[in-house]
Amino acid sequence: MRKFIPLILLVGILFGVVTGAQAQQSLASAILYNVDASNFPTVTAFVDVSDSQGIFASGLKPEAVSATENGQPLPADSFLEMAVPLQLTVAVNQGQALDARDANSISRFQRVSQVLQQWAQARPADLPDDLSLVSQAGPVINHANPADFVVGLGGFQPDLRTATPNLQSLVTALDVVSAQTPRLGMKRAILFITPQMTDPNLAAALEPLIQRAVENRIRIFVWYVDANTTFTTTSAAIFNNLAIQTGGSMFQYSGSERFPDPEVYFSALRRVYLLSYTSQIKSPGEHGLLIQVNLPTNETVQTAEQRFNLDVQPPNPFPVTPSLQITRQAPEDDPFNTEMLLPQTQEIEIIVEFPDGHPRALTRTTLYVDGVIADERTAEPFDKFTWDLTSYTSSSEHQITVEAVDILGLSKTSMPVPITVTVIKPPSGPAALLARYRTPITFGSIILAGLVLFVILLSGRVKIPTLKKVREERRAQTDPLTQPIPVLAQEPVPAPEAKKPKKRRILSKKTEPASKSGVDAAASLIRLNPDGQFAEVAPIPMVEKEIVLGTDPVQCTLVLDDPSLSAVHARIRQTDDGGYLLLDNNSIGGTWVNYEPVQRDGVRLMHGDMVNFGQLAYRFMHKSPPPKSSPKVVVQNAEE
Repeated sequence: MRKFIPLILLVGILFGVVTGAQAQQSLASAILYNVDASNFPTVTAFVDVSDSQGIFASGLKPEAVSATENGQPLPADSFLEMAVPLQLTVAVNQGQALDARDANSISRFQRVSQVLQQWAQARPADLPDDLSLVSQAGPVINHANPADFVVGLGGFQPDLRTATPNLQSLVTALDVVSAQTPRLGMKRAILFITPQMTDPNLAAALEPLIQRAVENRIRIFVWYVDANTTFTTTSAAIFNNLAIQTGGSMFQYSGSERFPDPEVYFSALRRVYLLSYTSQIKSPGEHGLLIQVNLPTNETVQTAEQRFNLDVQPPNPFPVTPSLQITRQAPEDDPFNTEMLLPQTQEIEIIVEFPDGHPRALTRTTLYVDGVIADERTAEPFDKFTWDLTSYTSSSEHQITVEAVDILGLSKTSMPVPITVTVIKPPSGPAALLARYRTPITFGSIILAGLVLFVILLSGRVKIPTLKKVREERRAQTDPLTQPIPVLAQEPVPAPEAKKPKKRRILSKKTEPASKSGVDAAASLIRLNPDGQFAEVAPIPMVEKEIVLGTDPVQCTLVLDDPSLSAVHARIRQTDDGGYLLLDNNSIGGTWVNYEPVQRDGVRLMHGDMVNFGQLAYRFMHKSPPPKSSPKVVVQNAEE
């Protein structure tokens, strides 16, 4: 009875293995890995789907797949079946049984090597596999392409007769393929070439290796190479269980069996699905994802949940302003137009950054001016706004902010940016009205005078003299006998002139005031042309205690007709010591002396100073300029 105990145990192991294999093959599965959120909000991942026979489930459509993100189901945008290369490590467990030779003196291992070389040479160049070879001594070929693998395998000559079979080559193979694959989506496998092992602890030693392979989704295929009398041993059953538990299979070779095509093993490992969906994550941190797949056989498989980290922040907009000050004034060709100020609009551009490093589409951007919506974009271009300025008729400062909203509904408003709108009003009053409508008024006056003359002529009140009468009048004017004799009389003494009220002087761009009759000014302002030469106009005499310059004829004693001047632009005061002090009246166009702006306390004018009121230029001249000081030469003693 004792001699049947090993046989009974072997049958039990084989029965358990076959039963477990059948149970495993009857279950469909789906595996999710390599979740990639670098292109957020688009998230991608690889999905390996097998049917109830353990074969890759090909031909699935996006409609059969749904993604569950943080418990929220989301549809798949795409579910693409793609071909990928294979990462394979061939592990040779060296032993004397591999060196057994046939009638042609070819060893069993040489036959195995020939089959693997032929298979590697047939691999397509567009999807090169990642191939390695290891033995008990360690790695022989590391991560080579098929061509280099063929060369390395052909030169591999292990000492099979003296080697003792053990599991070290399988441990090394697991270390090689457990590292990161050189390409995303690649599947990993081990081809374990081994003879019989009589280690009584073989099954226990393989248990942690099986668990490691399952956790890392590594399939192990076993080529059991030994005498056919060992095919029903406990060792063969244990190695068969190793293959089945990891999703592989086992082939037994004694020297006469026909080798299977290795590609039959690996073809199912060269297909994988690439899933993509639009994430709805709105907060940073760790997130969970699982995939559910409906198979054509009405079976539903679900992956285990994969955790991944993601940093999500709202978009950060900020305006790119061309200038922090906008000046509105009348058109250059119509400087007296009080109804139109330019510019009427201002273009505002913005830049939207994504601090989380995940640029995404926008759904809305809004421009706010002083907290009120000035413009809004709900379609491209989102980075350009038009600010309407027509309602701003006086100088003021405004706060500009922009808001951006992305497709996830995340929004953020920028920090306020102050922008000053300066309004230069055109000159007003009767003088400005006359200047603006000078041409129509002139032509209207001419036409009106012509009409009056025409009416008078028609009424007969004016008779046109004949040519004969005109000649007689000219002859009488030149005849000395008919000329009147002037009467010499003593010139009357003029009466004292009554004090007249002060008049305002209005100057246009082409005219300047002459000196007051009978007044000899101690200083004056002489107008300059753009080339710096004196203009052919009368100077402005400094004859009053204070002269107020500007465009307002009511407030100013001297009205200068130029759009660059303010209503009350500047003042010139005569000091007690006979000097002259120039003061700027917070004008917009500015006041300068020798190209230096006039400060709050004013500038004392000196003979020859260049004075600018806005765009008008003058030279300040004294009637009696101070004598030029001669240079004083100081001779310094060389000993000092």
